[in-house]
Amino acid sequence: MSIKPLIVLTALVAIVSSACAQSSSGTGIGVSVGVFEPSSGQLRADLGNQGLQFGLGGASTGRPSDGSITPEYGVIIDNGNGNKLFILPFTYGYEYHFGSSSTSKILPYVRPFAGVAYYDYSILDFASGQYSSAKQIGATYGLEGGLMIGKKLKISAAYNYFTPAGGFNFNGLTLSASYSLFNL
Repeated sequence: MSIKPLIVLTALVAIVSSACAQSSSGTGIGVSVGVFEPSSGQLRADLGNQGLQFGLGGASTGRPSDGSITPEYGVIIDNGNGNKLFILPFTYGYEYHFGSSSTSKILPYVRPFAGVAYYDYSILDFASGQYSSAKQIGATYGLEGGLMIGKKLKISAAYNYFTPAGGFNFNGLTLSASYSLFNL
């Protein structure tokens, strides 16, 4: 699985959409890109690096303190040391904006979320020598927090809890940047 075409495509979509973007408030569609750091030392050792995160979902651009329920799905990809991990979480969450001024350029927010996740992994655990591979559905929930910069850009940190699979703990921290492509 090649990561470079996905990065180029995401960057191209963000550049083209930013040239065509209009400023308004409400709910829209956005893209995100970031890094995924598993909390499990075993998983970090087996994969040997940080994973990439790509996403698409609802983007709440309402201001100042209104919030909305937004859907979101992301792709977490981590390949290393001959092992592979692919997670596709689909969540719904309530994004709440903190602030009192609609003219504020930077606005903090929080978004608790829950949903389902699809796992596809093939991992040889170097510590035990055991090989595990599966394609299955599990649950996920977590909390995201960050800053909205203007009405289009978000910088965030999210912690995902995933149901364990095959003896592995896929929980982890995602640091990402999101851009609202257009409003609905």
